[in-house]
Amino acid sequence: MEQFNHLVYQKGSWVLHMLRAQLGADLFRRSIHAYLERHQFDTVVTEDLNAVIEEFSGRSYDQFFDQWVYHAHFPEIDAAYSWDAKSKLARLSIKQVQKISEDVLLFNFPLTIRFKGKSGKIERQIVVKDREEDFYFALSDAPEIVRIDPEFALLCKVNFKLPNAMLYAQLADKEDMVGRLMAIEQLAEKKDQEAVRKLRQTLENDSFYGVRVEAAKALQTIHSDAALDALLASKQSDARVRNQVAASVGGFFATNALARAVASIPTEKNPDIRSQWIRLLGNHSGPESRQTLVELLGSDSYRNSLADAAVSAMRTQDDPGFIQPLREALQRRETEFTTRGFASGLDTLAYLARNEKERDSVRDYLAGYVNHKRKGIQLAAITALGTLEDPKASSLLATFAGAARESAERKAAERALRAIRSADNPSNNLKSLRDEILYLKKESRETKRELDALRKKIESTPQKAPVKSTRSPKDAKK
Repeated sequence: MEQFNHLVYQKGSWVLHMLRAQLGADLFRRSIHAYLERHQFDTVVTEDLNAVIEEFSGRSYDQFFDQWVYHAHFPEIDAAYSWDAKSKLARLSIKQVQKISEDVLLFNFPLTIRFKGKSGKIERQIVVKDREEDFYFALSDAPEIVRIDPEFALLCKVNFKLPNAMLYAQLADKEDMVGRLMAIEQLAEKKDQEAVRKLRQTLENDSFYGVRVEAAKALQTIHSDAALDALLASKQSDARVRNQVAASVGGFFATNALARAVASIPTEKNPDIRSQWIRLLGNHSGPESRQTLVELLGSDSYRNSLADAAVSAMRTQDDPGFIQPLREALQRRETEFTTRGFASGLDTLAYLARNEKERDSVRDYLAGYVNHKRKGIQLAAITALGTLEDPKASSLLATFAGAARESAERKAAERALRAIRSADNPSNNLKSLRDEILYLKKESRETKRELDALRKKIESTPQKAPVKSTRSPKDAKK
């Protein structure tokens, strides 16, 4: 990663995937086999692959490699669909919206369109090459589903908003798993009850666990009472889906979400899912969740995962009342924590104590681990001293800041010292105060201008003469 970036593997694999889609699996396999046989002991460049592909396919692939390898980016497509019932024509408008430059061109590529309806499935292939184009397709009936690049064979970003009826039909298409995932992505943006109902059905009934996982995520995104009810009512046999349901419920702040977590922690058998429910407790401060978290610090679980989750929830609550029980648990059960878990515990301890007036005891406790034999714990202790933001730890950290230039402990100490200096720098507080005063002055000036304008408007408005009352004194008394 120091020499290249993510494009080397991710984009390279996409290019090969597109080649396989265009050549067909058999021709692609024979071409790659020949390429490897010929160059098994050579240093190769992209042109060597291009030459073999052209030899076996009988077609030029210069443009393909030029736009997908030698130039940057990928097509970004805005698509729009309409149906003309009179002429029985489906119109698809395709617009390339990526920013064009010397490195990023207008792309020229084949694109498959799939229509599904009462007459069955129909696929058409078009060639997109212009900035904006309209394509027309003669069909016997209005399609119920329209899919762009249905086999996911093109590296591109497609923005294709569909009406609800088409999304529901796509969500129900048992033959198209990718299409169901894409329908869920759009339904996550809806807030209506019908969308929630469809997602709830998908969460309970879809045959593929991955689709059910995405349905749970979508319900969390919708974030309505009905969406939470759908998640709480979910009963999943697949642990992967149960895990996501727990994580999604954790995205809600609600008493019934807390009740579900408290009820699930002792009954759930999978430790990872139990950990999800435990982390949810971090969103709810109160005696019930506090007692549960403290008890879990002493729980027995594989790699101490339940205690780790409790530590994470304590950090979320940011309650100094956890300092003492957490420190006691770390002291008593040090050997039962993994290195990573114990490191998280040290940093959480410092985080909880960072705003306390008395930090000496926590600082001294953390200092006891800065020379630990396990490198992970040593670095965690140094880092935690920075999290504590206690200036009294600066002299200790300075001894590690003088270590070898590339050593991990020196880098950790330097980061910790920067954290302490940043927290203790009065100029930052003065700057914030100065900015706030300037903002208030600006608001005051604007309010004064508005009041002056209102006063002038009132003064310039002609005043009507008062109307004399025709009521008698007796009427007035009444």
